[in-house]
Amino acid sequence: MDSLREWLTQPEGLATRLRAMRAHAGLTGKDLADAHGWQQSKVSRIENGKQMPSDEDLQAWAETCGDRNAVGELLRLRDEAQAAHVTFRSRMRQGQEQVQEDYNKLVMDSRLIRHFETVYVPGLLQIPAYARRVLREMISLHNLEIDDVDAAVAARLQRQQLLYDTSKRFEFLLAEPVLRWLICPPPVMRSQLDRLQTIIGLDRVRFGILPMGVELATTPQNSFQIYTADQAVVALETFVGEDFARSEGAAHYERVMDLLWEEAVTGDEARELIVAAAQQLD
Repeated sequence: MDSLREWLTQPEGLATRLRAMRAHAGLTGKDLADAHGWQQSKVSRIENGKQMPSDEDLQAWAETCGDRNAVGELLRLRDEAQAAHVTFRSRMRQGQEQVQEDYNKLVMDSRLIRHFETVYVPGLLQIPAYARRVLREMISLHNLEIDDVDAAVAARLQRQQLLYDTSKRFEFLLAEPVLRWLICPPPVMRSQLDRLQTIIGLDRVRFGILPMGVELATTPQNSFQIYTADQAVVALETFVGEDFARSEGAAHYERVMDLLWEEAVTGDEARELIVAAAQQLD
């Protein structure tokens, strides 16, 4: 997925606005290209979010479509898209505390938060020692010069207070290997598994595990988080970056989440898997 393209082609995005302007002016892509000596493919690339237009491109587009007054708006939409396309590694280099604060705000502004995890226990459910181990790993992974792990852990734990906000609902679906990846010392992992058991049955929280050994209609390919206020935003973290999906992209992940839940176990069955994982640590 290309997060920049998602921004450009969302209903309020720059590419969508440019396409609408051209259509409203009664111009074809060829008409617009011919007016400026462009290849027709350039118009197509811009309208499909595959090429970022320059200042000159936007001015020419607006003038040809008979709407010079739109230049300011087009520049603003372009700048917003560029600002949104900031890689996770770039943000991480400024320190992990701010990254955690950004996620705190994302959760705070959402009414429904849905996590599917294949590797880590979700940050909203992590105990301090587990969170510290995860965030410490990020320093090595991203070659960070700023070590603000203690502050980042504190920010992440602060987010957990929102679990008890009556205006919000949460869904946590973990692939079973999450219970068994030994990314921290066994005593820490045992405490983390104990913490997961306390989540089962919590008000406004749906907790489940996608067990191994069952036939899956949908194969989980990566972890993702869905944050829904008026519209859904999907966050995906990879080794090299952070991507966001909106509109149709977000709807796709919502459907995937629903399908994965069909294969999940909850309640006592989920608790049994957690207990079994803890016993493996003995």
